Amino acid sequence: MLDFRLFGIRFSVSVGFLGLLCLMLYIDKSGLMLPTLLSTLVHEFGHLLSLLMLNLKPKGVMLKVGAISIIGSFALNTRGELFLNLAGPILNLLLFFIFFGCYLILGTAFTRDFALINLVLGVFNLLPVTGLDGGSIVSILLLKILKPLTANTVCIIISAITITLIFILGANVFYATKTNPSLILLSLYLVLGLLISKKQNSYCNIFKNRVK
Repeated sequence: MLDFRLFGIRFSVSVGFLGLLCLMLYIDKSGLMLPTLLSTLVHEFGHLLSLLMLNLKPKGVMLKVGAISIIGSFALNTRGELFLNLAGPILNLLLFFIFFGCYLILGTAFTRDFALINLVLGVFNLLPVTGLDGGSIVSILLLKILKPLTANTVCIIISAITITLIFILGANVFYATKTNPSLILLSLYLVLGLLISKKQNSYCNIFKNRVK
């Protein structure tokens, strides 16, 4: 584990994360891996920045295989929780507009790819599915008007409907193209996230005591 401090925050990077990163960059022939990685880091930086803007300092940030986690315990009101969850996607969407404008002026492939990847990442994380920022936002709002058990049930229903729609769209795209199963794979990924939430008994994934 590689540890270092930046602005008083402890950053931990696992050997597995570094190894996987190097491997993915090495075998990447499309040139999209680097802008995708940067966009993902930007997304997590948005969440971290929102905490700092709320005068809350996390204990650390951990980068490991399959996850980038912001670690800490925070007492947040509803407005703070919404701001925290929106910060990542909003920063991605902001960078989309900035870099797409740069692409229109410069016409470079990197600015185009970076803009579009940030757009996809921002919109994807706003989907109302448990495990994503959008699902957390739905959870926060539901828990203001419903009892926890009822809110959990509604979270499951909304997540299931969203995943089903993505799967149906993906099936149509795959039927039309015969070569593009990306939306089908995305729906399966979201189902896996939902099952993990079920196992942890935390359908309504709000940031009450910890950020991940």
